[in-house]
Amino acid sequence: MRAPVSYMGAIGSGPMADIARNGLKLIDVDTPGAVIADVDTGFSIAMTEPNGERTFVSTRGAETMAPPDSYEKIALVDGDVVYISGYSFVHKSNAEALRRFIRKNTGHFSGHIVFDSSPVIADVSDENLEMLKVLKPIWSVNEREARILCRRFNLSIEGETDEDRCAILARFLSAPVIIRVGADGAWYGDGSAGGKVIARHIPAYPTTVIDTNGAGDTHAGVLCASLLQGRNLIDGLKLANCAAGLSISQFGPATCPSRETIEKSVSQH
Repeated sequence: MRAPVSYMGAIGSGPMADIARNGLKLIDVDTPGAVIADVDTGFSIAMTEPNGERTFVSTRGAETMAPPDSYEKIALVDGDVVYISGYSFVHKSNAEALRRFIRKNTGHFSGHIVFDSSPVIADVSDENLEMLKVLKPIWSVNEREARILCRRFNLSIEGETDEDRCAILARFLSAPVIIRVGADGAWYGDGSAGGKVIARHIPAYPTTVIDTNGAGDTHAGVLCASLLQGRNLIDGLKLANCAAGLSISQFGPATCPSRETIEKSVSQH
């Protein structure tokens, strides 16, 4: 997507850290974040089933050890896009660094903040969820994570669909909510204006499933890049859905298609 990107998280010192740092450099991603001495970056082994589903075995490394003051000197400007992963909230030091960042920027930033809840959303503390509610980011979740959030917030979900959950969460959070539903695309609702929320369906694009590793990362990256380039959320979601579909038609986790490929595919459907 040719968007300027900086990875502000911690990176370690060791062979895995070198692989991560060099991989980011190849795609022009800066790494100005903290370097943790004598601790390597963690890694994940993905085991992919014939239908494309995955099981992960992961280690924890320097990426879980961001110093509490890691993000205090970040100077955001209007139009910036910040991506926050839910994984960061289940590691003590990372969580404190993010709490400081949130306290500093809540109500003082007119760009976009995208919160990807991640599979560990059930383990994020009530305190951190409340801070996120006040921050009012764009919430990006999958079907399972949406159900967990509804339970965490004591919202009724019995017998409801993803469409219903999207509208309920968006209204409760007073923020935009995206529920990613795999081959069925995504639901989007915006509760930032208050009042009744009607969720809108953004369809997926036809694809052949070969390897689903990295599909969520592709979706998040293309969505953030689209917002940075001035697109609205609906158009950004169309591009993100298309990119995710294209990415799973190839082997490997780092298979985000080019901007030209994504835009061409969208124009043909």
